[in-house]
Amino acid sequence: MSTISLHNVTKVYDDETVIDNFTADIKDGEFITLLGPSGCGKTTLLRMIAGFRKPSSGTIAIDGVTVSGDGVFVPPEKRGIGMVFQTYAVWPHMNVFDNVAYPLKIQKMPKDLILTKVRAILDVVHLRQYETRMPSELSGGQQQRVALGRALVAEPKLLLLDEPLSNLDAKLRESMRFEIKEIQKKLNITVVYVTHDQIEAMTMSDRVFLINKGVVQQEASPLEIYRHPVNQFVANFVGKANFLSGTVENGRISIKNTSQSVPYAGNLTGDVILTLRPENIRIVEGAGDLTGTIRMMYYLGNENDCRVDLGNGVMLRVVADPHTFDDLSLDQQVSLKIQDELVYQDDGSDNRDKILT
Repeated sequence: MSTISLHNVTKVYDDETVIDNFTADIKDGEFITLLGPSGCGKTTLLRMIAGFRKPSSGTIAIDGVTVSGDGVFVPPEKRGIGMVFQTYAVWPHMNVFDNVAYPLKIQKMPKDLILTKVRAILDVVHLRQYETRMPSELSGGQQQRVALGRALVAEPKLLLLDEPLSNLDAKLRESMRFEIKEIQKKLNITVVYVTHDQIEAMTMSDRVFLINKGVVQQEASPLEIYRHPVNQFVANFVGKANFLSGTVENGRISIKNTSQSVPYAGNLTGDVILTLRPENIRIVEGAGDLTGTIRMMYYLGNENDCRVDLGNGVMLRVVADPHTFDDLSLDQQVSLKIQDELVYQDDGSDNRDKILT
């Protein structure tokens, strides 16, 4: 178990700031996710925590001991960390047992103690029955569990994971998410997890740091980030969102390029962006907040994914109950009830009137 403190950590490559003044205190036993699009700096930040990269400025401390900064740099092997990479990185010529035992053999630990520790961690990662198998005889998910067991066997204070599930298929990713979280709870180990997958961040994290272009856009619990995104980037990256340009007039938001408006009781004035999550819009009988024409429907098994024209081609994505697919039809007029909304001041950014996914 471990605490981590990062203060004004910055990394610059060739005059490009990859991470800009990142500051955070990570508590003992906390599961933290660094979330963001490719190239946002999240892996660079993880590698600075691990000691594979040196910050350009700022300090990093583990358990109150500075490991980077102020003329101090502790190498990775002395930081008490375990790390799992995107690629499985298992030794192809070693069986499961020997792969997991490798860090302990490097430490010249007694054989009987190695046996005890390796078998204990193989039980944790559900691989005890495969200890004599070679990596070529394992599935992708099993190989990733070998890498996880190897990272945990030396009882690190801190576990770092760099997109460890991105090479797995969808069903394996889902099962591994729950396995990693279960292991983390069982061992009560501090985890810093890097991903671009919002579902991984939402299902596994205690806190999420959403990063864009090296800058933290929002740091909060998954629930807070989803329900109360601080800006349009966060609203779009975590979940699905419709962005509609509008103008606040007399307690309503008039949606541009349409004849429609919705009630508004907030404090913003002038041009705004009305943000509606597709699952927060219901197709209802009778009067609603908006009306439109169904232009497209996609049956996805668990939902009916619709595109509704509010007028003049202003499209709204609506996620409806899957059973409505049998009752609704293309070009049908429908009423829409808004259950929740977000409103931002219009900052003039692009893609405001597009359905973003």
